[in-house]
Amino acid sequence: MMKKALTLSLLAIALSACQSGFNSGRTPSSSVSAAGFRMKSSHYSDVAKIRAEANRLGTQVREGKLTKVQAAQHLNRFRLDLVGHNNVDDSVYEVYLRSAVDNQRGSITAQQQRAYVENALKGWQQRWSSMHEKPNNPAFTNFLLEFMGMKPLQ
Repeated sequence: MMKKALTLSLLAIALSACQSGFNSGRTPSSSVSAAGFRMKSSHYSDVAKIRAEANRLGTQVREGKLTKVQAAQHLNRFRLDLVGHNNVDDSVYEVYLRSAVDNQRGSITAQQQRAYVENALKGWQQRWSSMHEKPNNPAFTNFLLEFMGMKPLQ
């Protein structure tokens, strides 16, 4: 059971990868000052849409229709089209990319890859309360936090 849970979580992390420098043409999502902060009204439905797309892509990977890299690229395009860029989601992607490259090279294990991503998520959880300009839709980050059983950014 633990091996299956780890495999599923790593699949979700793998599907969260992006290509650096990819530009969907969408403008960055807006940020809001901490004093009047509220998540964008579509935030929770955006998290659900990202989750559904990750599940759909995961099925295609398991069926051999897509590689994990292809699925990750599709999910990244989906995320950018849905919510645009923001510093939190983009940062989480960068950490994933570095850890994914290291894992693919064999220099770190899948467990170490997961730990790197979890540490990045924990870092954003700690910084969130003191941020002066918060993105109002860190949907991808909250999807991963939810998936890993961690408290979402609010």
